Amino acid sequence: RRKPSRDRLICLCIGLEASLEETQQLLKLAGYAPLYPRLRRDAMISFSLLHHMPLQILNDKLFAENEKTLF
Repeated sequence: RRKPSRDRLICLCIGLEASLEETQQLLKLAGYAPLYPRLRRDAMISFSLLHHMPLQILNDKLFAENEKTLF
């Protein structure tokens, strides 16, 4: 009944070690915009998905670059 936020879906995909393509599909199915590599934050998230980076490390990198963290 609830619709998770875009950031929450991305967190789930990282936790499930989903590929970038699977994450894009899930975002699209949920009605959210896919990750757009020209946006700095989305590019960082895409990089972390491609390299299977843990969520905490991604959040630290987002924070260090003054971008909105995922949680």
